[in-house]
Amino acid sequence: MFGVVLTGYCGLMLAGAVGLSGTSGRLYVDSCAVVRTYNKPTTECHGQLLSAGGRLIDTDAVIEADARIGSTIAVRDQPLTGLETLGFRAIVGWATLTVMGLLVFAFSIVQALTLCGWDAAATAGSRYGAAPLAVAVGAGGLIYLLAVLYEHVFQP
Repeated sequence: MFGVVLTGYCGLMLAGAVGLSGTSGRLYVDSCAVVRTYNKPTTECHGQLLSAGGRLIDTDAVIEADARIGSTIAVRDQPLTGLETLGFRAIVGWATLTVMGLLVFAFSIVQALTLCGWDAAATAGSRYGAAPLAVAVGAGGLIYLLAVLYEHVFQP
């Protein structure tokens, strides 16, 4: 059940990251501050949110993002979560989490087959279904890490 929920939510967020859901716009960053939520520091940026057509939507929009004052962030207003950043990092991150949800779902099916006494089907499922998904999750995590490093090292 958890795999289905994780896959569905992350799939929705992935659809927004690639531009298939939500409303696109740009956030012009006026200020950023580090805040602690649940004892974890995050960067909140405030600024003016403009639609893709240039219409002012919000004068004090807030988003969790690593940005500099005066920069512009491509964002998408998602129905369930509010503002989300766009770009390669968001796409890779949500795609990796979507595949992770599929991996959890695949392992659940393998466990159910094992409990039902279908060991041969469970072995085949783990070999041909879950193993490639695990490799995809590892590769996606590595690509996401490299995208984060690239943004922090090479972006002005």
